[in-house]
Amino acid sequence: MSIYFGNGSGNPMADRRYNMALELAQGGDFTASADLLRQGAELAPNWPPLHFHLGEALRLSGLTAPAQRAFRDYLSLDPEDKMGATVKLSLMGAIAAPPSMPEGYVRALFDQYAPHFEKSLVEKLSYHTPELIAEAVLKTREGGHARILDLGCGTGLAAQQFSGKGYSITGIDLAPGMIDVARSKNIFDELHISNFDDFFALRKDPFDLILAADVFVYIGALDYLFAQIAAHLNSGGIFAFSVQSLEDGTWSLGEDHRYAHSRSYIEDCANAAGLKILNCEDTDLRLDAGKPIKGMIFVTSSDAAAPR
Repeated sequence: MSIYFGNGSGNPMADRRYNMALELAQGGDFTASADLLRQGAELAPNWPPLHFHLGEALRLSGLTAPAQRAFRDYLSLDPEDKMGATVKLSLMGAIAAPPSMPEGYVRALFDQYAPHFEKSLVEKLSYHTPELIAEAVLKTREGGHARILDLGCGTGLAAQQFSGKGYSITGIDLAPGMIDVARSKNIFDELHISNFDDFFALRKDPFDLILAADVFVYIGALDYLFAQIAAHLNSGGIFAFSVQSLEDGTWSLGEDHRYAHSRSYIEDCANAAGLKILNCEDTDLRLDAGKPIKGMIFVTSSDAAAPR
């Protein structure tokens, strides 16, 4: 992930140790990898990736306390947390799980991922959540989606399901790289690089359909966001989304660096926001290490009107 910080540390000796350390880590020799990363950090103490990968090598070696120190050293150099040290610290029990992923981490992750996002996700991981959401929306309520908002639009896979039907589609995403790909498809009337809070604070006009495909795996606490979404739906408007399934509790951050949510928690958030659940379907969202990831597709409405 050093791509987020340029081509190297600026110290050739530190860079050689860094590259060798990553190769050793890939081969499973985390102790030797950590030794080289320590040496590199002494030579280039202000280059964040050295500290992040040192933390990861130490974590995988079972050295919890030194790993946590290395991740904290990384965060002192990169407060935006482009590499996700906050997630690592949370999974190690050093801090509480954050209510959402750090914006810097999500932005950097998807900027890097953008050029090969669809090939990797659709072809290799059998990702078809956008199609499932579109099918669920159409089964619940046909038509009436003149103005659509695609939250976390990425490259436009969800919006594509509704393009060419005369709808006005707005997309929003944190990652400029994803927005660039989405723009090239010419399916959006508007595209915005923004977080959700800033976007909703500026936009007062309501939408008929709001989509969130594979978005809430990066957000744990959803109550406040659901209230914002409900406030930006027309009467009878539809909010359709996916979540990764959690059996018990409310929400949880997993070892896969993704959030999962329980059905009861989603129901509570929807009820508090004044959203009526019209449909919920259990499904397989994608593959991970060859195994299906269980999830749910929800279709909700901003009032209690019966589906048309």
